[in-house]
Amino acid sequence: MNQNNTINIRAIRNKKSIKKDLSLQPKNIHDQYYQESDDSEDEKVLSKIGRLQTKKYKDKDFIGYDENLNKIQKKKQFQDTIDEFINKTENKDWWRVVRDELNNQDVVLNDKQLSMLDRIRKGKTAIKLADDYYFEHEDFNQFDLLSSYNPKRRFLPSKWERIKINKLVQGIKLGRIVLNPPQKVEKIFDIWENVSEDQVLSKYLPARIPAAKAQLPTNVCSYNPPEEYLFTEQEKQQWLQTDPEDREIPFIPQKFKHLRNVPSSEQLTKDLFNRCLDLYLAPRIRRKKLMMKSTDFLPEIPKPEELKPFPTKLNFEFGQIDITKSGQVKQISISQDGQLLGVCYEFAIAFFDTKTSKCLYTKWQVADKQFLGLDFSQSGLICILQSNGFIILNSFIDKRLHPNVEDGQNSNKQIPKNSNNVFEWNFELDDNVFQQLLEVKMPYDPLYVQFHTKSDYLVSTQPHTHVKSHCILVHCISKSSTSIPFQNMKASTEVQQTIFHPTKPELYIMTNKNIFIYSLTKQQLLKKLLAGNQQNSTIAIHPYGDNLIVGSNDQKVCWFDLDMGKTPFKKMSYHKNGVRRVIFHKSYPLFASCSDDGTINIFHCRISTDLSQAPVILPLKVLKQKKKESLMDIAFHPTQPWIYSASKEGVVSLWT
Repeated sequence: MNQNNTINIRAIRNKKSIKKDLSLQPKNIHDQYYQESDDSEDEKVLSKIGRLQTKKYKDKDFIGYDENLNKIQKKKQFQDTIDEFINKTENKDWWRVVRDELNNQDVVLNDKQLSMLDRIRKGKTAIKLADDYYFEHEDFNQFDLLSSYNPKRRFLPSKWERIKINKLVQGIKLGRIVLNPPQKVEKIFDIWENVSEDQVLSKYLPARIPAAKAQLPTNVCSYNPPEEYLFTEQEKQQWLQTDPEDREIPFIPQKFKHLRNVPSSEQLTKDLFNRCLDLYLAPRIRRKKLMMKSTDFLPEIPKPEELKPFPTKLNFEFGQIDITKSGQVKQISISQDGQLLGVCYEFAIAFFDTKTSKCLYTKWQVADKQFLGLDFSQSGLICILQSNGFIILNSFIDKRLHPNVEDGQNSNKQIPKNSNNVFEWNFELDDNVFQQLLEVKMPYDPLYVQFHTKSDYLVSTQPHTHVKSHCILVHCISKSSTSIPFQNMKASTEVQQTIFHPTKPELYIMTNKNIFIYSLTKQQLLKKLLAGNQQNSTIAIHPYGDNLIVGSNDQKVCWFDLDMGKTPFKKMSYHKNGVRRVIFHKSYPLFASCSDDGTINIFHCRISTDLSQAPVILPLKVLKQKKKESLMDIAFHPTQPWIYSASKEGVVSLWT
């Protein structure tokens, strides 16, 4: 061994001798080794700090020691990102630079190293290997690690593949599957070409779309136009100042003696370009123009003459009684046979013969009391409302119509409903034509009453009662009793009118805003109808029982179809003032409404038995009085298309 390549053992104690001896070693030995080695663990590391953390050298100006125990000075880094950005703009190969934190230096990658990184990213080997390194073995199964043999099914053809192949073969035979189908070649044709019908391809081509027509020239475009078409200086200045899009004429008309004196047009190129744009931007869709009038979109409505009979004119007026004694008209009602017409005044009740208009009977009231209304039943009973109760009359002399008045034994009989004698039933007999059967006394005034179809029950409405549960009362004549169907009624509920259903045991209660349908058998609420009016005033139900109408003080009449929903099927506003009364005809498809404006509106209502068809409602006629007096009540004749009306001044009229 050479003395120059050895280290003196005695000189180990002295650091200077160590540095001196280490400096004797050649410097190119390690460099040559690192360059020839491909192992990543043999990469050259300048800082010989071992596993010591780099935090120790954070505040110092060096990062460690090299192999010769010399300090490795830190290189100056960029102070901020601006210096780094400037360096990137000046150095074109900045994207090749990789920072080596351990050796505190920047490494510039060459093309070979970049290709190596690219191969590693793609999942390949770092260096492309030669073909000599690859080998293939013919029988790879002999190196199988499993001791079991392959099953027999791996050597047999698949059953499911055979079924699928058979389906494909069958589809090819039947023509469902076409192998190598011919490609459709799109035929190019001139869209503006006028193709004749004799050509064979005309039936395969779309319908011809005519080109957009150019605007035809007028007298202004002439080279020798009339004098009135030429511009004055003021018109010329105004034409030049306006925007080109707002000009009515795109040029200034000029006048020449001869056609040969006309110069070439300056806007010829622009006009041709605009014409090409018109052709290019023309619509490519043929739209069929429907030659229809606006009236064709309206539904077919029959003429009023086809819907006759209905009342159209005033026939006559009934004889008036002394208006100063009787007062204003409250309500009118007609008997079921149509022979008697009852008119309720404030202080009198008058019955007229509908054929002769003669007053048959007049009942006057005591000065302390007033009459409030009346109603006829189907059996001939008449209920007359008065202050603090009501009385029931019999329009026929036959006493067998009521079981409690067979003889005079029941005369002056009182049957109280309960112990506190709130409702008193008094049976009395008179010798008049209209016999008084009974009288019911109550502590408040009923405003509306209606008989049931069986004439044994009647319902009365008393809105202004101190006891809220007594605003609706049901009276039974045969049992001489009064029942309170709604014991727990809210104090805020304001009942306006109550009516029976014509065929079902149901009660319809109308309040200011809503209508409630109550079942008398189940004793529960069935439905709540929302009218949407400010204040309801009157209600009427159709004889079939599936529809009803509601009038209000805000000039509206609402039609409800009970099979459709809770909201009105149709709203009609034909009156100028509040609606007083709405009624249905019992045998004709008619209903009417009267108002404070002095008019009666007659409507046609056709209801089909098919539930899929909606009701047909058509206005027919507006009946007006000679004097514009507010109408208090109306009533249809039960068998004829007539209507009776009563004005506020006591005039009772017949419209036929």
